[in-house]
Formats: sequence, structure tokens, C-alpha cells
Amino acid sequence: MDMKNIYRIILIIILCTSVLPVCAQGNYYAAMPDVTPPSPTSRVFQKFLGYPISHATGTIDISIPLYTVEAYGLSLPLTLKYHSSGVRVQDPVGVVGRNWALFPGFKISRTIMGKPDEVYPVADVSGNLTRDDYIYMSSPYSNDCDCWNERGHIYPCMDGQYDVFQINMPGMNASFILQRVNGVDVVKQISDTPLKITPKLDNSTNFISTRLYGFEILDDKGIRYAFGEKNPVHGLSSPQKYVEYQPYGSCFCGWMLREIIFPGNEKISFTYQSVREDVPTFNHTLSVLDNGKSMWLAGCFHNDMIDSSTGSDSSFWRILGGDGYQINEGRDSPYSYINRSLVPDSIIIPNGLIDLNYSAGKLASLNVKQSSGIQVRNVQFTYDTTTGNLLKKVNINGEGNYLFTYKNESSFSYLRSGFDWWGFYNEADFGDADLPNINLEIRKTTGSLNVPVNRTIGNRANRKPNAAYMDTYSLTEMLSPTKGKLKISYEPHRFTVKRKEEIGGGLRVKSTELYDPVSGKTIVKNYTYEDAHFIGTDYPDEKSLITTRYICPLDDGGCRVRQRTLSVFSGFPNVRGNTNPVWYGKITEVASDWKKVYQYDFRPDEYDNVIFDDLSPDYSLNNECLLSAMNRMLYPIPWLLSENFYRKSGNIYEKVQSLTNMYEKSEMKMPAAIVTPYQFGLNGYSSCQFMEKLIACPGYNYCDVYGSPVKSFPYYIATGYHRLKSTCKTTYQSSDSIVEKSVFAYDTERPYNIISKSSLCSGGAEQVERTYYSNNTIPDKESLTTSQRSAIQLLTSRNYLTTPVQQTMEKKDKRLYSVLRGYSSSLSSGMVVEDQYYCKGTDKYEKRISYNKYDIYGNPVYINKDDAEKVVYLWGYKGQYLLAEIKGATYEEVKKALMVDPASMSSCILPSIPLYLDMIDNLYKALPSALITSYTYHPLIGASGIISPNKAKTTFEYNSDSQLIRIKDTEGKTMEEYQYHFRP
Repeated sequence: MDMKNIYRIILIIILCTSVLPVCAQGNYYAAMPDVTPPSPTSRVFQKFLGYPISHATGTIDISIPLYTVEAYGLSLPLTLKYHSSGVRVQDPVGVVGRNWALFPGFKISRTIMGKPDEVYPVADVSGNLTRDDYIYMSSPYSNDCDCWNERGHIYPCMDGQYDVFQINMPGMNASFILQRVNGVDVVKQISDTPLKITPKLDNSTNFISTRLYGFEILDDKGIRYAFGEKNPVHGLSSPQKYVEYQPYGSCFCGWMLREIIFPGNEKISFTYQSVREDVPTFNHTLSVLDNGKSMWLAGCFHNDMIDSSTGSDSSFWRILGGDGYQINEGRDSPYSYINRSLVPDSIIIPNGLIDLNYSAGKLASLNVKQSSGIQVRNVQFTYDTTTGNLLKKVNINGEGNYLFTYKNESSFSYLRSGFDWWGFYNEADFGDADLPNINLEIRKTTGSLNVPVNRTIGNRANRKPNAAYMDTYSLTEMLSPTKGKLKISYEPHRFTVKRKEEIGGGLRVKSTELYDPVSGKTIVKNYTYEDAHFIGTDYPDEKSLITTRYICPLDDGGCRVRQRTLSVFSGFPNVRGNTNPVWYGKITEVASDWKKVYQYDFRPDEYDNVIFDDLSPDYSLNNECLLSAMNRMLYPIPWLLSENFYRKSGNIYEKVQSLTNMYEKSEMKMPAAIVTPYQFGLNGYSSCQFMEKLIACPGYNYCDVYGSPVKSFPYYIATGYHRLKSTCKTTYQSSDSIVEKSVFAYDTERPYNIISKSSLCSGGAEQVERTYYSNNTIPDKESLTTSQRSAIQLLTSRNYLTTPVQQTMEKKDKRLYSVLRGYSSSLSSGMVVEDQYYCKGTDKYEKRISYNKYDIYGNPVYINKDDAEKVVYLWGYKGQYLLAEIKGATYEEVKKALMVDPASMSSCILPSIPLYLDMIDNLYKALPSALITSYTYHPLIGASGIISPNKAKTTFEYNSDSQLIRIKDTEGKTMEEYQYHFRP
């Protein structure tokens, strides 16, 4: 495979989110909702989804195609992709090595925001909600008590945030949420697509055991995709085959693709196996506990910490202890926790099988076999021996080796090196030093006084970015089987925060060198970046690692304990998540004799700094950063505004071509809210008991003592559409320029359908191509037959939403021609073209092609062109391969000659080539005036022979690696020969 075919800069129109779970610290129970991420493998994919590959993010696309499954018009390319943004210590490695992913993901994944929405539907936060409603929304997901209150009534199940669902499949990447409408969970797509998505729930009578066990998706070609389990799941007692769940979330977070069902009921089936993944975590914490007030409150000073009536210590005493304050250290494993992900084990395709094998949690091989067991393709994966996490070699039979080199791969000790605020290596001395030092003022309770004491906590970690080591373990060189070589050099992102220039957040590509072995030339490209946009409100530092909450002892006193926790990573979204921290509005790409200048725009998520505690805020620390607008699902990638191409002439650049794009949008804001307590319940109280204190306290109101126990921070999710409105390409010549402009108009009901395209070229008249779909008024509908007019509604009901019924071309408001298609529902669940009509100008329509008969797979087996030429097609191998084309004979004539219905042959896999050739020979004899072309195959490889109407034979020969090596004629003489010089 030539390097030019694997080194392409593309935009991946997908999106993501990934947030680490919020965990209780020390001995205190945090009555606040968790954010549950998908499985580790899903998070690897989400690095590509939320950090889009684009010039605007400083990344390039590096892809290696492995194999493409072709079945009934569907294409499933299996491709290795590399993300060039840099390696972070906290990111999952995945099953193909650091920063690599095997696409597609074959799954629907979700990030649970708050609580699972199938159990806790999202409340309408724009309506009139009571204080108790917000408390219900802030309560944690419980799987052991249903939060019954003291009156025996169950608390309402409510959430404030929508879970984010994402589909990762070729041609159907989409994002959606679940909404409860009249007691039924329905899918709301962020941006409309032609997909029909149906959730599958077990409808448990016990709401806490409700399981969202699957989804069914119907695409715009009548193909169904079944994700998750086939039957309802009523618990987690036994391992499931097609769903992933996070143990600490106790709910499903991933639904694997189980089957693809085509309109003819043929299937592609998938199986999966569970692999262990050691997910990096850094849970080292230091918590400082004090009273937090400069003035003492009656009952809240040291002398009152002993209950005089009982002689026992109070809850307040148990928290602060005899010293009047405490510093607690949390020492969970800093490196990893064990999780399991489902990964593809086999893909059963028509006429074959794809088998994937794993070793030590890594993909070891991918094999494609015919149904007979003959190997068609074999791909081997090799990893480094030092870390075991770097993909070093991909061997594809018949092509050779792809070899990879990484920065510092053999000279770097990843176990001993420190890392910066974002998790990129910085070569600082690590050991146990992952927390930087920070000085805090502690309010020590002594006697009846609160005395300020300054203390430094932390373990002296150096967390500053280091440009010299930020690219550690990043791909720096790739050698292809053709000996083409790609070299990549990086530099840190550079941006301005609060008028100060900073570096960090990962890498951008500085330059590439691409050696082409065919020409013997090396193409060097250098990149410069301008108009940098930092996504966030503050640059991370030691202050951003501090979170402040309050512990409520749940006594009748008004005492609160302040808990300030120093963690390894901040909660900033560009640190915790997989979103890009920076994007650039202008990028210049320079080669030896040309340059390109790109301009982009982007709408990332928006964040605000917030104060959790209005009673005694700590202004010495950074405020917390919370989401205010979720834009990433509607605007998943930066969009290209302009591209200008220049040729170098002497010392100057002359513009050769320019492209300008304009866009339009319709944005609707769906309200949501982050609702969280900032006051904790003391250990020993269940979530239900804590809610009892908050809601059902008699007489003396608990909330009057401690202040509001929850905070609500509204945000919105952007939904609607953002799409290309027009393009204008200008080509510059010596004394003139040619301008080509296209303007697009879209359907109102189906905003993904283009209903008109206006094209205008310099010196010419405007041409308009119009397309009409089943929901539009069809101008020439009456030219169809009665059944074909009725079938238009079936296109809608069967989800053929992008299938055109009529297309016209106009010039100067006059019609040039029109194509009209009449459809039939001859397949059990699919729609096919029955007749295609054509008219010139305003003439009468003529029937140009009649599709008289189809097989069960949707292949035409008998057509009639212009009411004259008749063609019969014979298919085989489960409708995958054309066996013969017979011109000049009717269907009945072919049926009589074969002594079998031609359409029935499609489902057969022929027993032997000789028998098939005898059958074709009988056709030649029985239909001497027909023009017959026949074909034989090696399934999944290619044609093995062609016999033309004059009985001339062409034979194709392949080597053991399924590569074409020789083409022979009727006499067996070699007409063409191919040699391959891939070297290991």
C-alpha cells in the first residue's frame, strides 16, 4: 500500500465525552451523583470522537486499511487509526497499543451524567421545581435501597442531566439522549439523521432493576442493526454477551453490535470476548478538615466537642479530633484498576468469517477465511517488549510490514517519570510525588477560638509542562511495506490565557517528512498555527487541584466541617476528558514549492467558574469549572471556512486556487442542570437517611441550619443542525479567473436531505438540480402507476428517508430533463426500483428501464431496457456475486433452459465449478442467439474466470496471499503478469 494512500488529513465527523467518576474521599460519604464513563475500550475510541482529527486541532490522520467487508451494498472497512495528540499517563491503552484504535467500534456507548436515565428520567429544569425536587435530582443512584421515606412513600426518581449516547459505525456516527415521554423512553437525536433508533428495556416493575439491554437501529436503506442482548436482562448475576457495564456504576454503558439484518433477511453476525484492561487511575489525595470559619458559632468550638450529658464525643469531635483539625491521606492504587471490555471475537459474513485473536489483552491477529476455511487475509500485530503497550509492527500477508518508531520508547522509564497538569510526561522525578505542594490556611479549633494556621501539603511534585518530553511515546516514524517513510515532529500547543502565553495540553504537528520510494523524493511539510483558542477558563495549577465541600455531622447543631481535597488531576474538562484543549483559526502548511492556508471556525463546549458555598467561599482558590453549554455533539468538528493554495515563483507566492465555504445553522437549546450537594453526610448514614434529614426533618429545619444542601447549575445542550450552505472555488490564471459556485438548499422536515443544488460557473447560466423525496410534493407523480404512487408512502414508513423519487435539472428556469423512479415493495422489508422514467424538457415521460424481477437479496434478475433489450442476471453465493449476464432472452426462456428458477440460484453456493460450467454451456446451446457472459469466483478474493459471449475465456490466477499474479487467455497463454516486491 503506497504511503500516499495512508497519509491523509481528514475530518472525522464524530464526537465524544469521557469524564472520570467522582468518588467519595476519606471516611465521608458524598451524597452527590457520579459521572460514569464508558468502558476503557470505548474511551479509546472517544479520543478520536471528542478530539477531532483536523488541521484546526494540530493533528494529522494516519490510517492503515486492513480489510473491507462488502455485503449487499454495505461496506464495513476495518482500519487502524492513530491519534497524534500525544500520550497521557491516565488514558487507557486499548487493545492495539497507545493512541491506536481499530475502527469501527461496532458499539453504542454512553457516558452516564448523574444517574442512568432509564431509571432516573431527566426532569424539566425549565419548569417550576421545588427545593425537594432538586434534592431528589442530587440523590445518588442506589441499588440497595429504594429511598423509602418514613411515611412509606418512595421518593421520585429524578435526574438533572442527560446521559450521552454515541454510535460508532461507518456512515452512521450519531449522538442522542433518552427522554421520558408519557412514561415511555424515546430517543432524541442531537442532530437529525435518517436513522430510526429504538431502545430496548426490560420494563422491570422494580425501577432500580430496570435494564436498558439493547437498541435496534433502522437505517435509510432498510438495513437493521441489533445492538446489545437479544432478550431482556433482569440483573447482573451472570456475564452478558453483548453489553458492557461499569462495576461502580451498576448499569450498562456499552451495547455491542450483535447482528446486521438486510432486507432479504440475510445477516452479518458478531461475537465478542471479554479482555482485561488495567485502567490507569491516580487516586492519591490529601484532605484537610477544619471548621472553616473565622468566627466561632455557639456549640461549634473545641470545648463543646464532648457531649456533657453522656460524656461521649460528638460527631463534630469525631471529624476534627483532639487537634481541632485533621489532614488525611488517601492512598488508593495510583496506577490502575482492573476493568473488562468486550472486543470483537468473530464476524460471520456471507461466504466467510473474520476471526480476531488476542493475547495479554492485545489484538494479536486478524484472519479472513472463506467458508471452506481457506485463508484470504492474515494480519499480525507485534508490540514492544519494554512496556507491551506500543504497537511496533503490523504484518499484512501479501503486502509486508508496517513498522513504527516512538519517541523515547527504549530509553525512558515510564514508572519513574513525572507528568504535567494534563498527564503528559515531563521527566520530573516521580517516585511517589504526584501531588504538588500548596499552602493552605487552616482554621484550627482551640478551646473557644478558631485560630488560623498555615500549613503546606503535597509531596513536592513538579507538574509543569516540559516541551522536550511532552512527545514521549508519540509516533515519530512509520515505514510502509513499499519502503515509503513518514517522519513526524511535534511541538506543544501554544495559547494565551488571561493575557499570558502558555504551553501545554498536548501536541500539535510541527512538520512531516514523507519519502516516496517510487519517485525517490522526500516531501517536507511545515505547519504554523495562528489564532489559538484555549478551551477552558483557567490554566491548571496547584490551586485547580483543590476541591472544597462541607461535611454535615447530622446533629441538631449548626456545625459544619470544611473538607478541602488535593487531587492528582483537576476537574477541568480538557484535563479529565478526551476533548481537545486548543483549536486554531488559521493554519499554514508549507512545502518546498507551494503552501496552503486554512481558516477554521469551531464551537466547543462552554464552561463557567462557579462558587459552591455562598456562606464562606474560599476566594484564595480557583473556583470550580462547570459546563454551561454542551456544544460538542452538534458541532463535533471544526469547519473549514477557506482554503487558499499558492505556488512559489522565485521568492514570492502566487495564488493558484481558493475555496470558500459558508454554513447555516438552526440551534435549539435543551435545558439541563448539574445538581449536586456540596454538603456531605457523615459516614454511617445511607443516602436514604441523608435525604430524610434534608427533606423530612420535623420542626427545626435542617436546611435552615446548614444552608441549602444542594446547588443547581443550569446548562443547555445544543441540538439542531449545522450544515454547508455554499461553496465557491476560484481558479486563478495569468490574466483571468474561473469562479465555480454551488448553493445548497435543504428539506425542512428532513434537514439532512439536499433538495436543490444551484451551480454557477463564470460566463455561464445558473443550473439547478432539484431532488424530491417521499415527504415532498412530487411534481410528476401522476406519471407513475397506481401501485408506484402508493409505494411512495412505504418509502417513508420503511425509513427510506433519503431515497430520491424524482430529480430534475433546470437552466434559466427551464427544465432540461427529469428522472422519475417508481418503487415496489417486492422484498419482505425492503424497497426496490420497479421502473425508471425519463423525459427531456417538458416532453412525455418514457420508460427507460423496467426491473421486472429481483431475488431475495435485492439483486435485479430480469430487466427490460427501452422496451427492447431484455437482460437476465444470475446470482450466486448468497446473492454476493454475479454469475452470468444473459442479453436477448426472456426470463421464461432462461428458466426453461436452466430447468430452475433463475432467482432461486442466488441463495445457492455452487457445489463445483465443473457443474456450474456445464450449466452455462447448456445455456449457450439452448439460447444460441443470446449474448451470455459468465463469471466464476474465489469467494472473498476475486473473479477466477470470465467467459464472453463468443466463448473466449479469461482466467485469473492468485498467489497464496490472495494477490492477482496472472491473467490467461482461452489457450492458456499469459496476457498479463504481476509481481510484488514487498520486503519484510
